[in-house]
Amino acid sequence: MPRAPLLWLLMAVSAAASVAGVPGTVLTPTTGDATLAFVFDVTGSMWDDLMQVIDGASRILERSLSRRCAAGVPSPSGPLSLSSADIGPVTLTADPAVFQRELRELYVQGGGDCPEMSVGAIKAAVEVANPGSFIYVFTDARAKDYHKKEEVLRLLQLKQSQVVFVLTGDCGDRTHPGYLAYEEIAATSSGQVFHLDKQQVTEVLQWVESAIQASKVHLLSTDHEEEGEHTWRLPFDPSLKEVTISLSGPGPEIEVRDPLGRILQKDEGLNVLLNIPDSAKVVAFKPEHPGLWSIKVYSSGRHSVRITGVSNIDFRAGFSTQPSLDLNHTIEWPLQGVPVSLVINSTGLQAPGRLDSVELTRSSGQPLLTLPTRPLSNGSAHQLWGGPPFHAPQERFYLKVKGKDPEGHSLLRVSGVSYSGVPPGAPLVSMPPRIHGYLHQPLLVSCSVHSALPFRLQLRRDGTRLGEERHFQAPGMLMPWRDLSRVGGRRGPSCAPVPADPPPQLIPAANVTVSPGETAILSCRVLGEAPYNLTWVRDWRVLPASTGRVTQLADLSLEVSGVVPSDGGRYQCMASNANGVTRASVWLLVREAPQVSIHTRSQRFSQGVEVKVSCSASGHPTPHISWSRDGHALPEDSRIRVDAQGTLIIQGVAPEDAGNYSCQATNEVGTDQETVTLYYTDPPTVSAVNGVVLAAVGEEAVLACEASGVPPPRVVWYRGGLEMILAPEGSSSGTLRIPAAQERDAGVYTCRAVNELGDASAEIQLAVGHAPQLTELPRDVTVELGRSALLACRATGRPPPMVTWHRGDGQPLGRDRGSRTGQPDSGVLFFESVAPEDQAPYVCEARNVFGKVQAEARLVVTGHVPPRIASSASTVRVVQGQPVSLPCVVLAGRPLPERRWLKAGRPLPPGSRHSVRADGSLHLDRAQQEDAGRYSCVVTNTAGSQLRDVELVVQVPPRIHPTATHHVTNEGVPASLPCVASGLPTPIITWTKETNALTSRGPHFNVSKDGTLVIARPSAQDAGAYVCTATNAVGFSSQEMRLSVNTKPRIHANRSHEADVPLRITATAGEEVTLDCEAQGSPAPLVTWMKDSRPVPPVTSRQGLLPSGSLRLAQAQAGDSGHYECTASNPAGSISRHYVLRVQVPPQVQPGPQVLKVLAGEALDLNCVAEGHPEPRLSWSKDGQALRGGEPEGSVHFAAIRTSDAGRYRCEASNNAGVDAWEVELRVLEPPHWGADETSGLLERVAGENASLPCPARGTPTPQVTWRRGPSSEPLQGRPGVAVLEEGSLFLASVSPVDSGDYECQATNEAGSTSRRAKLVVHVPPSIREDGRKTNVSGMAGQSLTLECDANGSPAPEIVWLKDGLLVATTSWMGPGPCTSPGSRRVILASIPAGRRTRLAQPRGTSISSCSVSEA
Repeated sequence: MPRAPLLWLLMAVSAAASVAGVPGTVLTPTTGDATLAFVFDVTGSMWDDLMQVIDGASRILERSLSRRCAAGVPSPSGPLSLSSADIGPVTLTADPAVFQRELRELYVQGGGDCPEMSVGAIKAAVEVANPGSFIYVFTDARAKDYHKKEEVLRLLQLKQSQVVFVLTGDCGDRTHPGYLAYEEIAATSSGQVFHLDKQQVTEVLQWVESAIQASKVHLLSTDHEEEGEHTWRLPFDPSLKEVTISLSGPGPEIEVRDPLGRILQKDEGLNVLLNIPDSAKVVAFKPEHPGLWSIKVYSSGRHSVRITGVSNIDFRAGFSTQPSLDLNHTIEWPLQGVPVSLVINSTGLQAPGRLDSVELTRSSGQPLLTLPTRPLSNGSAHQLWGGPPFHAPQERFYLKVKGKDPEGHSLLRVSGVSYSGVPPGAPLVSMPPRIHGYLHQPLLVSCSVHSALPFRLQLRRDGTRLGEERHFQAPGMLMPWRDLSRVGGRRGPSCAPVPADPPPQLIPAANVTVSPGETAILSCRVLGEAPYNLTWVRDWRVLPASTGRVTQLADLSLEVSGVVPSDGGRYQCMASNANGVTRASVWLLVREAPQVSIHTRSQRFSQGVEVKVSCSASGHPTPHISWSRDGHALPEDSRIRVDAQGTLIIQGVAPEDAGNYSCQATNEVGTDQETVTLYYTDPPTVSAVNGVVLAAVGEEAVLACEASGVPPPRVVWYRGGLEMILAPEGSSSGTLRIPAAQERDAGVYTCRAVNELGDASAEIQLAVGHAPQLTELPRDVTVELGRSALLACRATGRPPPMVTWHRGDGQPLGRDRGSRTGQPDSGVLFFESVAPEDQAPYVCEARNVFGKVQAEARLVVTGHVPPRIASSASTVRVVQGQPVSLPCVVLAGRPLPERRWLKAGRPLPPGSRHSVRADGSLHLDRAQQEDAGRYSCVVTNTAGSQLRDVELVVQVPPRIHPTATHHVTNEGVPASLPCVASGLPTPIITWTKETNALTSRGPHFNVSKDGTLVIARPSAQDAGAYVCTATNAVGFSSQEMRLSVNTKPRIHANRSHEADVPLRITATAGEEVTLDCEAQGSPAPLVTWMKDSRPVPPVTSRQGLLPSGSLRLAQAQAGDSGHYECTASNPAGSISRHYVLRVQVPPQVQPGPQVLKVLAGEALDLNCVAEGHPEPRLSWSKDGQALRGGEPEGSVHFAAIRTSDAGRYRCEASNNAGVDAWEVELRVLEPPHWGADETSGLLERVAGENASLPCPARGTPTPQVTWRRGPSSEPLQGRPGVAVLEEGSLFLASVSPVDSGDYECQATNEAGSTSRRAKLVVHVPPSIREDGRKTNVSGMAGQSLTLECDANGSPAPEIVWLKDGLLVATTSWMGPGPCTSPGSRRVILASIPAGRRTRLAQPRGTSISSCSVSEA
């Protein structure tokens, strides 16, 4: 059974036009139109699908035709059938009748064949479709020819087209390569795979019918292998007119949030284009505000997401291995293994908009690489952008371009296809096999080369090269052949031009503009005399000669009478003959009054946002759009403006901007206007008047909220977040009333204020209850002193009351009394041990938010004994910082006595560090010196009191107060080392140095009363570490101090030298010089240098201070000479050393030329200038011989230079530091001149002899001799038989008469030139042409006869005639006989007598020839 074919349908709208005289015939699509294509499986199982596609495709074609003049409509085209062997033929049509006829001829056959040859059909569709096209594949089987997948992927990258699969089956295996090929093709082209039931095909076609847009741009393309939820925040710029979100996968869900976070609902602009619960969901909406929109999708299985928009801002990317400023010089895919650069063409993006970066992303949306972009300078009006080189990733990737639009809004676009690296291949060359052209008209023969790398191109014709080999950085070239007459009939290697006569040539008339109701005449002028047919076409259909209002006139013009607006548009005149068809367009423009369209009648805004109101107007001529407010022209400023499209833009709107705005459109036909109202809106705010409301049971409870907003918000009440309490319709009241509140009404209430901009909420707590009531009254209690007691009081209420106790006499409760049990409502007052002061009335109070209740009881105390304290030590000693306790033991007392401690007769201050222990003793954790003193323990009860005193003594260990630990003094200046110590008892001070104790009184050391160590005359030996020690009964303390003794500096000298006398040093320039200054002292002295009383920098490029203080000069110069002073100083003093440095500089002669050329007789000075220190001496020599010095020194003067003065001269400069010299070679020049042996200028020679023309030129250097002949400027050297000898003579071998003439000899050297002339005369001996042979001449008797004698020679030879050896007379005669003249070349015989005439020539300078004359 044969394999069932596939059918695919292509439709193109913009290219349709009719062939002359055949209605319904259409033209092929024009390049650049997007194509809408269908690939269809016509196996038997696809019958229902085919019926749905036939119906839907027809509607799509008609819809496209109805919108053909609108931008953004792709071009559909007509059916192509696929047999099992091949695909075709293709019929491209935009005629619904033709399309329907082709569809009706389709039929299904076979059935149950799975898989199918679908990838080959897709490949054919992509090949025929134009770039940027849309291809929909309908099948119920996976691909059988999936091995062709890579070819399709490569084509998709080239064509940038999208493939969408509508599958009603998949052969039951979605892991098979045949099915996975569909997914990869869809992912690469930003398409999707939809799984549907057969009855759902119509829904998909309806979506395709409404969604096709050629101006679609891509915003997101992701594919996900597993179930999941994904959220993207995408920037939508103002140019996005509509956004479509397509989700393919099981259980699809889509949520859209605007920049304010509001979810877009169906009734708020969200349009559901396709909703198939098990397979796909597609929604569309028009973004009202630019900004970051949130898109959240969910699918329960493998799914893909595509987000697109309609915008005029997009990009096209190309890849290049070489830097390029032309997108045409790039390729459509990156190369593997080589660095490639991106070139991005941003269409529709105007300045100051920009592209900031391009991101390479995985199919899952994760970024791979981010590249910065920069504008390319090629005059492309802000369109071309480039990125740095990069290596293509191993996996497929999308390009995500980010930037800013002209208004600063974020911009995002994604490539329409995914890319993958392709290995570079050999160049691919293609040429059409045959090209038709017209005689004597230019013919363009295109040679297309596809190469990923730079290539060389050579064109050939019949094996012969055409032009030079050319090197190209990018594919493609065009080669024009201008004259077809020289090309026709010749076959090239791959293209054969075919000449023909041209078709008619059309000259269209100007466009015609008329008003409705008028008559329009459209005309086209045809050039040429050849017969032709002319027809008119509109809407791709031929117009009959007469169709009511449209008539073709006798001159073949087209008349349209009673013009209506629908008559406007493009008309084509088509002139055809046997040689072809020519078309020209004429536009009929119908004047039309403006018609204004505002997208919305009202618009609401919040303060500070940007408002845009779009206004468009139709009409012809194009109307002018202006805006007004409340009847007054709207002034434009930095905040309010109208853009080029007529959109009103108000930035940072304020409440006062609310009002009516009118858009007015005006042209010469009329005016129209529409009004839009802007309403100021403010998001709602709400606050609770009282956060907590109390209500007694049965009373009215009032909950109040204050809400504000524009428009006024509606207030809705909630209880516990679940139950909603509705306010009256249209109510904005913020008060909720509960007439008779019950306990069940208590809880948290929420008031929510809502308007169209949002909502706000506030909470209120409602409490419902009653006042407390006492259920158990307290009773009076009598208790013995020291025993425990309890007073009880109980109450009820709602909320449960809090029960508290207080004394009835106003005194506070005791510190340890009044505590309640663990139950908060117990109302128990407990006394652990009753004291006399506890006797008092006590009040019990129960309180809640609704009121309080009280009751009173009395406590009576019995039994008393006066207190008694045990004896203890009167004095207590403690070391500072140690704990101490002062005892106070109570032996008796009832009630239990109260202890109090006093210090110096006063109570201890609150918050002090003292604490009283359980046994009554006063305790200090860390005794301090201020704690010392007299303490008293007082014990008291109601029966009496007793007092006991204790003296506390706090001893303090010695402490040396911190002072400076390092002391510095100069040698011989007294030094003091302080040691101030404190402690109790007063400590004793001692000093030690390096473990040696120092006596307190002595000539060198002395310790004062305050512990200070005084050194009267310190020396260097006194420097070191000293230890001060303070000692008392409870401890000691030590502190170390360091003493430094400064000593005066001393400069080390290698030899004895007086310090005040400068040390003289002589050095040669360029040498290293070190001026010693090694200083010692304590502290280490600071060494500074002065030169000629000025400071010397410590470090320069040539000099620097050594660590020892010496000054080092790296390369001494003459400027370094001078007086140097080294000073070493420290706090103890200073010392200096002086140097006088003299730097000698070797002589340096200023160089001059190596060779000096001078004309003889001129004056010359040889000057020699030299520098050095001391000043050098100058001397001259010539060729090694010394010359006498001249004036000034160093100069040699020549008054008139002679040739004998030439030679090598040397100037030598010398001083104590060295010698330098300059040598020059002096050359004396003589211009060319002639020697005294000059001969005559005339030379005579006989032909065949040799000739030599002399040229005796003299000069220095030897002149160059050039010979010329006559006025010619060309030299004679190099010609055959001519040579110039070494002495300058011109030698001519075997001269001939042509060598005769004037010759010029020119002698030239670098000093000048001169010339002379010579004349050569060449003589030639006479010769007669017959070369001595006799010639017989016959003549008629009685008639004249002429004898010729053709003789040559130079000078001209003299001719004589002889007859029979006798000289013929040289004068004319009248009678019979010869007639001649002297030197004549002929003799005339008036009548020929019998006899003989002879021509003779002499041996020297003559030529002899004989001529015999006889009578006939």
